[in-house]
Amino acid sequence: MRLTHYTLLFLAALSFQSAHAQGDPKREIIATISGAAKDTIYLANYYGSKLYYADTAVADAKGKVIYKSAKGYKAGMYAIVVPGPKYFEVVVNEPVIELTTDTSDLLGNLVVKRSRENQVFLDYVRYLNQQKKESDMLRTQLDANKDPIGRNGIKAQMEALDKAVKTYQADLIKDNPGTLAASLVRMSMAVELPEIRKPDGALDSAAAYYQYRDHYWDHFDLLDERIVRVPVFANKFDEYIGRTIPQFPDTINTLVDALIARTSGTGDVYKYMVNTITHKYETSDIMGMDAVFVHMALTYYCSEGGKQDQVDWIAEDKLEKLCERARKQAPLVLGKKAPYLSLTDTTEQNWINFYDLPQEYVVIIFWDPHCGHCKKELPDIAKLYKEQMKAEGIEVYCVAKAVDDVLMKDWKAFIRENDLDWVNVGLTKTVFEEAKKDPRKYIPKYTTIESLNYADTYDVFSTPKIFLVDGERKFRGKQLSAEQIVDLVRKLKERKVSVK
Repeated sequence: MRLTHYTLLFLAALSFQSAHAQGDPKREIIATISGAAKDTIYLANYYGSKLYYADTAVADAKGKVIYKSAKGYKAGMYAIVVPGPKYFEVVVNEPVIELTTDTSDLLGNLVVKRSRENQVFLDYVRYLNQQKKESDMLRTQLDANKDPIGRNGIKAQMEALDKAVKTYQADLIKDNPGTLAASLVRMSMAVELPEIRKPDGALDSAAAYYQYRDHYWDHFDLLDERIVRVPVFANKFDEYIGRTIPQFPDTINTLVDALIARTSGTGDVYKYMVNTITHKYETSDIMGMDAVFVHMALTYYCSEGGKQDQVDWIAEDKLEKLCERARKQAPLVLGKKAPYLSLTDTTEQNWINFYDLPQEYVVIIFWDPHCGHCKKELPDIAKLYKEQMKAEGIEVYCVAKAVDDVLMKDWKAFIRENDLDWVNVGLTKTVFEEAKKDPRKYIPKYTTIESLNYADTYDVFSTPKIFLVDGERKFRGKQLSAEQIVDLVRKLKERKVSVK
């Protein structure tokens, strides 16, 4: 029952995210909105924290609209959107809902004609707004009052106000079992937990964190399909995934699996969690988080047993692409050993395997002599290579695409012009053409098929692509700038010393 930026998203996109499907409960939503005569009025549904188009109707001369889809409407929080755009929210969980309001103040003038749940929720919202006004007034008085006795009196009033709100919430939940309105209130309440103290009496912050995390979902029924269509769940979920859980891939994977296991394994909550987490980490620009995407994809989308029935929301062709991408990335996540790579230098005679390089740390760079971004970035890395990387024991193994005469010529010229005195190797014209005729000429004596197909092996779909590997040739960094490479190697060295 508030106006947010999601309205703009809804009106801008108007993409059809169906709030209903064949066999959903048949419901009738009637709204009379004074001031909206003959206007087109939209019905939108929440999915997560965003609004999507669900239905539309044109108001009659009195501003009355009726939504009654033959397909039905799933239970959840909806919004009735009038020109402006502005809207008011509606709890949809009953067969018939009837409300009236006017465009001058949609929430302030909202009257529930038929719907126990909307009356309960509207009364609750108005009660909270009134309590907030009183709380804000007391807070202002507290800030202005310097007298200790006076401040204690104000604090007592604030505590009484807080207690009254909690009592109201508890009574509402007790008196309205099974309703979505009661679930909404319960989900919005903080879980009250006892303080944990150390033997010396000090607060135990570590234990408090684990207690908070263990009880994070106490007020949520993760088997209730309705919660994916109310924003309070989505907001709580985003906070849990993005801030409550420590942002380390292994920790995220473990806790996410435990959370998903608490769902039905096939329903809307399962779908929401799996889809949201997978997308979040597939598109993350934080180094190393691709490990979460790989785990999600291989566990829930592309498992050996084939669980297409559990991911029936994704088309088969898209599923195949997602699984192919995950399987390509799986060997490249941080902590994995880098795939073997042996290619020739510019003479096309000397085969160099980066595993044989004596330096503890190796930066692997994949580039194309005709890539503008590569030609801009490589000289910067070369400058820092001479100034700092060598001294830190870092070598650069720079792999070029040089499969024709022009690329070969430009590759060699760029090396000379920019004094790239690190290890320069490439898939050269001769090797490329001869390997196509008979790869056994080079395999296994000099290289491997994975090395010759390095673009697939290392998932090089754009250049430059940069990896940092350590002495065990395990991945330690990806897509780093020159400065980040040096900083990361120094931190890795410090970590090794501290462990010893």
